[in-house]
Amino acid sequence: MADQRKISVRKILQLITTIIVSTGCVVAMVSASKIEDDKPVKDVAVHIRNDKKYHFIEQNEIMDLAINHRKINLAHTPMSKLDIHGMEKVLLADPWVAAAEVYIDNERILHMYVTQRIPVARLFQQDKSSYYIDSTMSIMPLSKNYVYYTTIVTNVPDLLEDSASNALKKRIVTLVRNIQADSFWNAQISQVIVDSAKMFQFIPVLGEQRILFGDLDGMKDKFGNLFAFYKNVLNRIGWDKYETLDLRFKGQVIASPAIPYTGPVDKAAVTMNWINSIVEVEAKSDSKDSVKDAIESAEIAKEKAKQPSKENMKILARPPKKVKLKEADIKDKKHADKKQADKKQVEKKHPKEEEKAKGKQVNNKDKAHPADPKNAKDKNKDSKPIDNKDHNEKKAKEEEKKAKDKNNKDKNGNQVAPKYVYPDKKNN
Repeated sequence: MADQRKISVRKILQLITTIIVSTGCVVAMVSASKIEDDKPVKDVAVHIRNDKKYHFIEQNEIMDLAINHRKINLAHTPMSKLDIHGMEKVLLADPWVAAAEVYIDNERILHMYVTQRIPVARLFQQDKSSYYIDSTMSIMPLSKNYVYYTTIVTNVPDLLEDSASNALKKRIVTLVRNIQADSFWNAQISQVIVDSAKMFQFIPVLGEQRILFGDLDGMKDKFGNLFAFYKNVLNRIGWDKYETLDLRFKGQVIASPAIPYTGPVDKAAVTMNWINSIVEVEAKSDSKDSVKDAIESAEIAKEKAKQPSKENMKILARPPKKVKLKEADIKDKKHADKKQADKKQVEKKHPKEEEKAKGKQVNNKDKAHPADPKNAKDKNKDSKPIDNKDHNEKKAKEEEKKAKDKNNKDKNGNQVAPKYVYPDKKNN
């Protein structure tokens, strides 16, 4: 019995100590958390998950919605008094916010994660007001920061929160998402119209037709029939032949012509005839223009030949302009004048004297060129009129002198060069 009592007392003591320690730990943790909760947050971090592609809401707007508009002073407000759930509700109330999450981490930083809504279509009501709609059929107003280009749906009636409006919203979203899923139809269909019966019509980018699509029953088959009509009919006869394409009937495309239809023609022959006609017209016009120009130029030439123009008379009445000649031109001119004077003198002489003069001219050419500066004075003298008697006497003396010079030889029999007498020495 004594042993059993001792064991029971020991267990009791262990239980008591465990309770005391656990309560102490709890008290310590509670006191520590209270101390931390009394401290304010260090910083605020705002995160927008899809901000790289869409910019409907900015970080400063999130700060205004969650903190600034609620007049919360983070520097003097303890973390325990911050209404985190209230912040999330305020952010979710914004029409452009799809999801929001707010929390404080161990480093006392307030994090706010926000996801933007992605529009599916832009709806234009009958009163010309517009707004966006997303895949969840939520309506978003136009953003002041960003314009998003998406499929346009026009002539939309007023959408309320009733079952009929929700059904129309669902049909619009379903149709637009199917159009955007196909790259061809997303590029081809520029506008979706809701008619009075709440059926759909399309305005295409290529072509001027109005496509009557109807309701969404057999939607994929209707798009397939329209694509086949584009490929097999419009590509051959042209995209402007029809005004309306009706897809409302199963397995059919009813086309209403916009202009009278003409059968297919040989395009190659048409283009060649067109080119030949252009060439012929241009050739005729060129020939007519050339004949007209020739006639006009001939008439103008005749008139000018008959009547001298005033400008030509003025030119003739003007005195000749004095032109400054170069030294080489002056020498050539003097040489030409001398030749003419010599010719005139030779014509007046006896035939025998003409032959002698010709021989003298040839010898003078071989000895010195008239352009030689040493003979400049002789040219000036020769250019003056000379009497025939004096001229003949000078020639005779020159011939006698030449004969003497040829016979001048030294003692050894070698030819001696004639002595040149300067004009100044002669005069002396």
